[in-house]
Amino acid sequence: MAYAFQTRIELECADGFYPRSDLSTYQSDDFELRLGDLHYRDVREYAVGRNTSAGWQERRDATNDPLPVTRVWTDFLPQQEVERVVPARSDGVEFGMEALARAAVSGAEAVSAALDSLPELYAEWRRGQEGMMTGLAPRRLKTGQALLENVDTAGSRIRDGIDLLKRDTVAREAFGLMNTAMAMANRRREAVIQKRLPGDVDPPTWRPFQLAFVLLNLVGVTDRNSGEREIVDLLFFPTAAARAYLGLAAYAIVLRRLRGSGVLGAGISVIMRYALRLLTPLVSSARSNSCGPMMTMAGRRLANGRSRLDSG
Repeated sequence: MAYAFQTRIELECADGFYPRSDLSTYQSDDFELRLGDLHYRDVREYAVGRNTSAGWQERRDATNDPLPVTRVWTDFLPQQEVERVVPARSDGVEFGMEALARAAVSGAEAVSAALDSLPELYAEWRRGQEGMMTGLAPRRLKTGQALLENVDTAGSRIRDGIDLLKRDTVAREAFGLMNTAMAMANRRREAVIQKRLPGDVDPPTWRPFQLAFVLLNLVGVTDRNSGEREIVDLLFFPTAAARAYLGLAAYAIVLRRLRGSGVLGAGISVIMRYALRLLTPLVSSARSNSCGPMMTMAGRRLANGRSRLDSG
């Protein structure tokens, strides 16, 4: 009796293998599957595995034109390169945490000057996405139109969040304290990484998607009667999504204390749950790096008869 491990089948063809497009989800009624069909409509497959994955070698010539794929194989541990996401320039929007904290203290006009351009830039990006829909197949066009409707909804919610900060002094104060706490946490973190003093590192900033996510959820978190409380927003991003969640959590905690003294401001404000044991160190780091500075800073501001901030 003999056993073979990590075996694979490999084929070679000097003329090249013929690619195919995966149309298995084109007619699906599941929106997530149709979304994948739209996103990966230009992806070509040169091999398909059975109870395994498949791989192939893609090459290009000196002019960057694709060459025939001449090798394919089965692959039990396939690899895929995830390209780095770099935010586009967002002129006219203030992303600095400390600058936003100062704007919140200064008042509605300063908040307007710092943030009003963000939904406009988002709408400009949306128009560019709409232009990419030319020539799509009918069902993919319908999926794209549904996505654009979601973009319009998100843009409106971002704008509503900014308007809330302009008219609601308590929400604006909570937003300012949250930015101060997040800035303190990020300075502390970067100081450890760079082996410098917190005051010597560059001023911490939000990434565009992080700030947009916070603003998008402000009305739902602030207004107890808002219909947005029925919405569950999932932020799925290759990296740094946790900072947006932590910022929104800090806002909710501070807002609750500002609105009520004593037991009225007490109680659990945020529940953080990570399903994988592997992420336990990340959660501990998040609590120490974000909640610690927030409790130190906000505790001074909210000490007047209000319950203390704590994490556990």
